[in-house]
Amino acid sequence: MVVVAAIFDIDGTLVTFKFDAKGVRTALIGELKARGVDSSGLDLSTPTQTILDAAKARMAPGGGGFHDYRRRAFEILDGFELREIASTKPFPGIREVLVALKSRGVRLAVLTNSGHKAATRSLTIAGLLGLFEFVLTRNDTETMKPRPEGLIQAVSMLSLPKDAVYYIGDTPYDVMAAKGAGVKSVSVATGSYARDQLAAEGPNFVISSISELGSVLGIQ
Repeated sequence: MVVVAAIFDIDGTLVTFKFDAKGVRTALIGELKARGVDSSGLDLSTPTQTILDAAKARMAPGGGGFHDYRRRAFEILDGFELREIASTKPFPGIREVLVALKSRGVRLAVLTNSGHKAATRSLTIAGLLGLFEFVLTRNDTETMKPRPEGLIQAVSMLSLPKDAVYYIGDTPYDVMAAKGAGVKSVSVATGSYARDQLAAEGPNFVISSISELGSVLGIQ
């Protein structure tokens, strides 16, 4: 049997929990302004990693300015995530699907933009943590999605060819990261984006539920 791996996003894909994305971006942009850094072109629709990229580009090199901002940004993100982590709920039947995939030899892992504390707690609450070979968070990677570096790192850890790896997520950013990393993308329409919005980004597959993943992976 050909070994394949499924790397998952967490929120909106495996579980759902309340997360104030606009509040986070407001706070991150506000922190830039407070440091006297140009925030033009950044708004509440700007991905967190893009805000970080802009901060790095616009801050004077040396002196640790960007590293201090990045540290503070992660503190802000942790605060928003941990404030709502108790609201975590696994999608119905998700554990059974993952157990079935694992029993058929599918290797399971996680790559998320969440921080280590929030990722670990949410997967623990959902009863899923022990199913994965590893969980990569923003604390473990140089950049976050939609940049592909974290996913490239995850693929390297699996030691599998790229064409045997699938990334499963619920946002266009997940598709962008998968394309950049050269792996197959599976969009699951269980988060904040409708099927047509996900399809517009050009994933390899669009599904309505993780329960359909077995057929996508060729595991019957």
